[in-house]
Amino acid sequence: MKISKTTEHTECTENTSEKIINYKISLCSLWLIVFFGLILSSAITANATPYHDLEKNRQPCSDCHTQHYSEGGGTPPGVEAGGPFAELLIRATTNKLCLFCHDGSDPKAPDVLGPVTMYDGSGDEHSGAGFFSNSGGVSAEQGHDLGVTSVSVPFSSMTNMTLTCASCHDPHGTINYRNVLSSPAGGAGLTVEMAKDVFRDAPPGDPPSATASVSAYKESNEGYKANTSLWCTECHDGLKPSVNNPVNRVHHLIDVPVNGGGYPTDPAHWAAGTGPGFGAATGDLTEGVPRLRFQASTATDYISSKVVASGNEVICTSCHLAHGGRYKKGLVWPYLEPDSPIDANSGCNQCHNF
Repeated sequence: MKISKTTEHTECTENTSEKIINYKISLCSLWLIVFFGLILSSAITANATPYHDLEKNRQPCSDCHTQHYSEGGGTPPGVEAGGPFAELLIRATTNKLCLFCHDGSDPKAPDVLGPVTMYDGSGDEHSGAGFFSNSGGVSAEQGHDLGVTSVSVPFSSMTNMTLTCASCHDPHGTINYRNVLSSPAGGAGLTVEMAKDVFRDAPPGDPPSATASVSAYKESNEGYKANTSLWCTECHDGLKPSVNNPVNRVHHLIDVPVNGGGYPTDPAHWAAGTGPGFGAATGDLTEGVPRLRFQASTATDYISSKVVASGNEVICTSCHLAHGGRYKKGLVWPYLEPDSPIDANSGCNQCHNF
């Protein structure tokens, strides 16, 4: 009986141990499935746009990150000295990392520093976002400043901040146009989706190429329907339509139609596109500049987003470039330049025809 009980006890113990092992294996397998499922889900969500395409291995992680910051006892090739750096980056700062490619050295990446270099021959005066006057932490009047510490934010309730590329863009990708953040100021979130809020004619290429990039990132390749101005006012909240409205307007209104009631505009002049304000080029010694950008709130595709009508809406980028440009305040025409250039009133005249 003792042998029988011992054998029975041993078999029972072995069965119990086997069940525990199988249970642990099942839990481990389940955890791995959930873990990798979350990673894949995150990757698919994060890389819904063609920019920085990790999903198709167009942009390997090693382009931006280094695992150990060591190779043969020294600094890995292509990595900035003085590290290791936060987030395992290959450059000391976010701006340095982004400008490693976006400084004009990579013909496939939009050049955010060169005024026209990448876009020569495109037929446009500048790219969709324009360019930064400098990237070395020096303040300029021509647009947003990269790396300048404690900058006051115009028309904003925000405290002073230092602007980096990642203040507006997610390097890993979002569902949004240009990988812009959904909540740049930590708000509730806002989408600016391609083929929904913004439309384009030519894609940047898959894989990206220099020729395709020139066509994709020029200004005229984009058409607008909604949310771009609301995205800007996530930081510049003093300009939100809910604050700066027709009843209490202290700044130029946005997201309003040219033919809106009570505005000193000339909708027929805007729709015609000829006469004061309209011209072939900026700074060509003839009054007039190319038609300003606008928003078509009923657009369903790129073609309909480009249809000129008296009901077209004014948006932030009608007058300003997101990065900056040749003129003060990132304006697309020389409104504030000294000596009153011939095009000083051209942008205003397109809508107002004074």
